[in-house]
Amino acid sequence: MGKRTVTVIGSGSVRVSPDVVRLDLRVGHDAADVAEALTGATRSLTSVIEAVRAAGVAESDLRTLDVSVNQRWDNNGTAVGFTAQQQLGVVVRRLDATGEILEAGAAAVGNALLVDQVRLDVYARDDAEQRARAAAFANARSKAEQYAALAGAELSEVLGVSEFGATPVGAQRQKGFAADMAMAASAMPVQGGDLDVTAAVNVTWALWTSRKKRKSGHRKHRG
Repeated sequence: MGKRTVTVIGSGSVRVSPDVVRLDLRVGHDAADVAEALTGATRSLTSVIEAVRAAGVAESDLRTLDVSVNQRWDNNGTAVGFTAQQQLGVVVRRLDATGEILEAGAAAVGNALLVDQVRLDVYARDDAEQRARAAAFANARSKAEQYAALAGAELSEVLGVSEFGATPVGAQRQKGFAADMAMAASAMPVQGGDLDVTAAVNVTWALWTSRKKRKSGHRKHRG
Protein backbone atom coordinates (compact mmCIF):
# COMPACT_ATOMS: atom_id res chain seq x y z
CA MET A 1 0.00 0.00 0.00
CA GLY A 2 1.34 3.45 -0.91
CA LYS A 3 1.94 6.19 1.60
CA ARG A 4 -1.26 7.86 2.76
CA THR A 5 -1.34 11.63 2.17
CA VAL A 6 -3.68 14.58 2.38
CA THR A 7 -3.42 17.65 0.13
CA VAL A 8 -5.27 20.89 0.86
CA ILE A 9 -5.33 24.50 -0.29
CA GLY A 10 -5.06 27.16 2.39
CA SER A 11 -5.81 30.86 2.00
CA GLY A 12 -4.93 33.87 4.10
CA SER A 13 -5.19 37.64 3.95
CA VAL A 14 -4.10 40.71 5.89
CA ARG A 15 -5.44 44.25 5.79
CA VAL A 16 -3.00 47.02 4.90
CA SER A 17 -3.24 50.73 4.19
CA PRO A 18 -2.26 51.79 0.65
CA ASP A 19 0.63 54.22 0.41
CA VAL A 20 0.87 54.86 -3.35
CA VAL A 21 -1.36 55.49 -6.34
CA ARG A 22 -0.41 53.82 -9.62
CA LEU A 23 -1.39 55.60 -12.82
CA ASP A 24 -1.38 53.98 -16.26
CA LEU A 25 -1.21 56.82 -18.80
CA ARG A 26 -1.29 56.46 -22.57
CA VAL A 27 -0.63 58.77 -25.51
CA GLY A 28 -1.43 58.18 -29.17
CA HIS A 29 -0.55 59.76 -32.50
CA ASP A 30 -2.03 59.22 -35.98
CA ALA A 31 0.16 59.62 -39.07
CA ALA A 32 0.54 58.50 -42.65
CA ASP A 33 3.52 56.23 -41.94
CA VAL A 34 4.94 54.24 -39.04
CA ALA A 35 7.97 56.44 -38.42
CA GLU A 36 5.92 59.62 -38.20
CA ALA A 37 3.36 57.97 -35.91
CA LEU A 38 6.09 56.74 -33.55
CA THR A 39 7.84 60.10 -33.57
CA GLY A 40 4.61 61.89 -32.68
CA ALA A 41 3.76 59.47 -29.87
CA THR A 42 7.30 59.73 -28.49
CA ARG A 43 7.11 63.51 -28.55
CA SER A 44 3.83 63.46 -26.62
CA LEU A 45 5.08 60.95 -24.07
CA THR A 46 8.25 62.98 -23.51
CA SER A 47 6.09 66.03 -22.78
CA VAL A 48 4.01 64.04 -20.28
CA ILE A 49 7.15 62.74 -18.56
CA GLU A 50 8.59 66.24 -18.26
CA ALA A 51 5.29 67.55 -16.88
CA VAL A 52 4.79 64.90 -14.20
CA ARG A 53 8.43 65.14 -13.15
CA ALA A 54 8.02 68.90 -12.76
CA ALA A 55 4.97 68.13 -10.60
CA GLY A 56 7.12 66.08 -8.22
CA VAL A 57 7.29 62.52 -9.59
CA ALA A 58 10.78 60.97 -9.36
CA GLU A 59 12.34 59.47 -12.48
CA SER A 60 12.58 56.10 -10.68
CA ASP A 61 8.78 56.14 -10.35
CA LEU A 62 8.25 56.27 -14.13
CA ARG A 63 8.23 53.17 -16.31
CA THR A 64 7.34 52.50 -19.96
CA LEU A 65 4.64 49.82 -20.00
CA ASP A 66 3.89 49.34 -23.68
CA VAL A 67 4.61 50.61 -27.21
CA SER A 68 2.43 49.64 -30.16
CA VAL A 69 1.75 50.62 -33.78
CA ASN A 70 -1.43 49.62 -35.61
CA GLN A 71 -2.66 50.32 -39.11
CA ARG A 72 -5.78 52.47 -39.46
CA TRP A 73 -8.64 51.76 -41.87
CA ASP A 74 -11.56 53.85 -43.05
CA ASN A 75 -15.18 52.68 -43.22
CA ASN A 76 -14.57 51.23 -46.68
CA GLY A 77 -11.68 49.05 -45.52
CA THR A 78 -9.01 51.23 -47.12
CA ALA A 79 -5.74 51.69 -45.23
CA VAL A 80 -5.39 55.36 -44.29
CA GLY A 81 -2.34 55.41 -42.03
CA PHE A 82 -1.02 54.26 -38.69
CA THR A 83 -1.65 54.89 -34.99
CA ALA A 84 1.22 54.67 -32.52
CA GLN A 85 0.56 54.40 -28.81
CA GLN A 86 2.88 54.47 -25.82
CA GLN A 87 1.88 53.66 -22.24
CA LEU A 88 3.55 55.04 -19.13
CA GLY A 89 3.31 53.78 -15.54
CA VAL A 90 3.52 56.46 -12.85
CA VAL A 91 3.87 55.88 -9.10
CA VAL A 92 2.42 58.73 -7.04
CA ARG A 93 3.72 58.55 -3.48
CA ARG A 94 1.45 61.26 -2.08
CA LEU A 95 -2.15 60.15 -2.47
CA ASP A 96 -3.43 63.72 -2.30
CA ALA A 97 -1.18 64.71 -5.24
CA THR A 98 -2.89 62.34 -7.70
CA GLY A 99 -5.16 64.97 -9.22
CA GLU A 100 -2.29 67.43 -9.57
CA ILE A 101 -0.19 64.84 -11.45
CA LEU A 102 -3.06 64.02 -13.82
CA GLU A 103 -3.70 67.70 -14.48
CA ALA A 104 -0.02 68.29 -15.27
CA GLY A 105 0.04 65.46 -17.82
CA ALA A 106 -3.19 66.63 -19.45
CA ALA A 107 -1.98 70.22 -19.66
CA ALA A 108 1.14 69.04 -21.49
CA VAL A 109 -0.53 67.20 -24.40
CA GLY A 110 -4.25 67.89 -24.21
CA ASN A 111 -6.54 65.14 -25.47
CA ALA A 112 -3.60 63.09 -26.73
CA LEU A 113 -3.47 61.80 -23.14
CA LEU A 114 -5.66 58.92 -22.00
CA VAL A 115 -5.79 57.63 -18.44
CA ASP A 116 -6.13 53.86 -18.61
CA GLN A 117 -6.20 53.20 -14.89
CA VAL A 118 -5.87 54.78 -11.45
CA ARG A 119 -5.43 52.34 -8.59
CA LEU A 120 -4.33 52.28 -4.97
CA ASP A 121 -1.50 49.95 -4.01
CA VAL A 122 1.11 49.06 -1.39
CA TYR A 123 4.65 49.86 -2.47
CA ALA A 124 6.61 47.74 0.06
CA ARG A 125 4.83 44.39 0.16
CA ASP A 126 7.27 42.00 1.85
CA ASP A 127 5.97 42.16 5.42
CA ALA A 128 2.31 41.94 4.41
CA GLU A 129 3.02 39.07 2.01
CA GLN A 130 4.85 37.12 4.72
CA ARG A 131 1.94 37.54 7.13
CA ALA A 132 -0.52 36.49 4.42
CA ARG A 133 1.55 33.36 3.68
CA ALA A 134 1.68 32.47 7.39
CA ALA A 135 -2.10 32.81 7.61
CA ALA A 136 -2.54 30.69 4.47
CA PHE A 137 -0.31 27.90 5.83
CA ALA A 138 -2.14 27.91 9.18
CA ASN A 139 -5.43 27.66 7.31
CA ALA A 140 -4.10 24.74 5.26
CA ARG A 141 -2.90 22.92 8.39
CA SER A 142 -6.27 23.39 10.11
CA LYS A 143 -8.05 21.85 7.13
CA ALA A 144 -5.57 18.99 6.87
CA GLU A 145 -5.89 18.16 10.58
CA GLN A 146 -9.66 17.93 10.21
CA TYR A 147 -9.43 15.63 7.20
CA ALA A 148 -6.81 13.50 8.93
CA ALA A 149 -9.03 13.10 12.00
CA LEU A 150 -11.99 12.13 9.84
CA ALA A 151 -9.80 9.46 8.26
CA GLY A 152 -8.62 8.16 11.64
CA ALA A 153 -5.10 9.47 11.11
CA GLU A 154 -2.70 12.21 12.19
CA LEU A 155 -0.48 14.56 10.22
CA SER A 156 3.14 13.57 9.74
CA GLU A 157 5.83 15.41 7.76
CA VAL A 158 5.13 17.93 4.99
CA LEU A 159 5.82 16.37 1.59
CA GLY A 160 5.29 19.39 -0.65
CA VAL A 161 4.38 23.08 -0.67
CA SER A 162 3.46 25.26 -3.64
CA GLU A 163 2.28 28.86 -3.61
CA PHE A 164 -0.42 30.40 -5.76
CA GLY A 165 0.70 33.93 -4.94
CA ALA A 166 0.65 36.75 -2.40
CA THR A 167 -0.86 39.76 -4.04
CA PRO A 168 -2.22 43.12 -2.92
CA VAL A 169 -5.64 43.68 -4.43
CA GLY A 170 -5.47 47.29 -5.58
CA ALA A 171 -8.59 49.39 -5.32
CA GLN A 172 -9.35 50.73 -8.77
CA ARG A 173 -10.56 54.32 -8.75
CA GLN A 174 -11.06 55.25 -12.40
CA LYS A 175 -10.40 53.62 -15.74
CA GLY A 176 -10.19 54.89 -19.29
CA PHE A 177 -10.89 58.62 -19.26
CA ALA A 178 -9.48 61.30 -21.50
CA ALA A 179 -7.50 64.45 -20.89
CA ASP A 180 -10.49 66.79 -20.77
CA MET A 181 -11.62 64.90 -17.67
CA ALA A 182 -8.09 64.75 -16.30
CA MET A 183 -7.91 68.55 -16.46
CA ALA A 184 -10.71 68.62 -13.89
CA ALA A 185 -9.05 65.98 -11.72
CA SER A 186 -6.95 68.30 -9.56
CA ALA A 187 -9.73 68.31 -6.96
CA MET A 188 -10.34 64.56 -7.25
CA PRO A 189 -10.40 63.09 -3.71
CA VAL A 190 -8.38 59.90 -3.22
CA GLN A 191 -9.34 58.09 -0.02
CA GLY A 192 -6.85 55.41 0.94
CA GLY A 193 -9.06 53.00 2.87
CA ASP A 194 -7.65 49.49 3.30
CA LEU A 195 -6.50 46.79 0.88
CA ASP A 196 -6.35 43.01 1.24
CA VAL A 197 -3.04 41.25 0.64
CA THR A 198 -3.93 37.63 -0.09
CA ALA A 199 -2.01 34.38 -0.37
CA ALA A 200 -2.93 30.81 -1.26
CA VAL A 201 -0.82 27.71 -0.69
CA ASN A 202 -1.12 24.05 -1.66
CA VAL A 203 0.34 21.71 1.00
CA THR A 204 0.67 17.92 1.10
CA TRP A 205 1.18 16.07 4.39
CA ALA A 206 1.96 12.41 4.98
CA LEU A 207 -0.52 10.65 7.26
CA TRP A 208 0.03 8.10 9.97
CA THR A 209 -2.51 6.08 11.90
CA SER A 210 -3.69 7.96 14.98
CA ARG A 211 -2.74 6.74 18.47
CA LYS A 212 -6.36 5.89 19.29
CA LYS A 213 -6.63 3.85 16.12
CA ARG A 214 -3.41 1.96 16.90
CA LYS A 215 -4.53 1.16 20.47
CA SER A 216 -7.90 -0.06 19.21
CA GLY A 217 -6.14 -2.30 16.70
CA HIS A 218 -3.88 -3.79 19.39
CA ARG A 219 -6.85 -4.66 21.62
CA LYS A 220 -8.63 -6.44 18.76
CA HIS A 221 -5.47 -8.37 17.92
CA ARG A 222 -5.09 -9.59 21.53
CA GLY A 223 -8.70 -10.70 21.62
